[in-house]
Amino acid sequence: MIRPEGLEYRGGSWDRLYDAMQKGYPIEARVVRVTWENDLPVWELDLEVARGLVPSSETGLGNPALMQKFTGQKVLVKVKGIDKAAGIAACSRREAVADAREKLFRHLKVGQDVDAVIRVVTPKQLLVDIGGGVLVAVPRSAATRRKAFRLDELFDPGRQVSVRVSAIDEESGLISVTMVNGAGPWEMAPEFRRGDCVAGVVLHVNSNFVMIEMVAVPGLVGLAPPPLRGVLSRGDRVTCMVANFSREKKKLSLRLRGTTV
Repeated sequence: MIRPEGLEYRGGSWDRLYDAMQKGYPIEARVVRVTWENDLPVWELDLEVARGLVPSSETGLGNPALMQKFTGQKVLVKVKGIDKAAGIAACSRREAVADAREKLFRHLKVGQDVDAVIRVVTPKQLLVDIGGGVLVAVPRSAATRRKAFRLDELFDPGRQVSVRVSAIDEESGLISVTMVNGAGPWEMAPEFRRGDCVAGVVLHVNSNFVMIEMVAVPGLVGLAPPPLRGVLSRGDRVTCMVANFSREKKKLSLRLRGTTV
């Protein structure tokens, strides 16, 4: 059953819940708490007139440790049962996601650009929703070319992004996407000239050199001698002078000039 846009339920919020349960379509609700029922983690959803409860086995996340990451976010769920007297509705995100995944496999194509929403940010990867709650892991290398910042410094949950489908394997249920498209940093770099002043971010420091990522070209890293005075740390913003640039040899030599705020 497909509902018309703008349809309002005459019976109010309870009518909406019963309609969703009887017809089997998903509804959106916000996760307001992660609590425990019978020694198992449970999502509590705000359904306006009722508490929606989603046990860990019905979140569709696989790893219960991820449940807390969704606190405050909206999810799609199917209503499986209602106890109006107690003000409780049993819900399943797993079933809603399974339906969405089936539709995605019918319509997605490799190379297709898809609107997505970042749901979880970890040190090594992002989890992005590519439609209907279907989460796809995006490793750092496929999320950004930037090297000098942590993923949680670059991305926030809830941010809308565009991803490109890079692989689909219906047999294994795997969908891979990338947020990094186009030419690499050395191909995208302007023709740096000796003496140019450039802005950078410190990526790595040792006794022999400092690795500096160019602000203007994400992923383009040059080397500079360590400073004679002062201490630099990863993430420090600096200004540099270009000493040598070779696109063919993928070489960028720099001289440190100072730090910036």
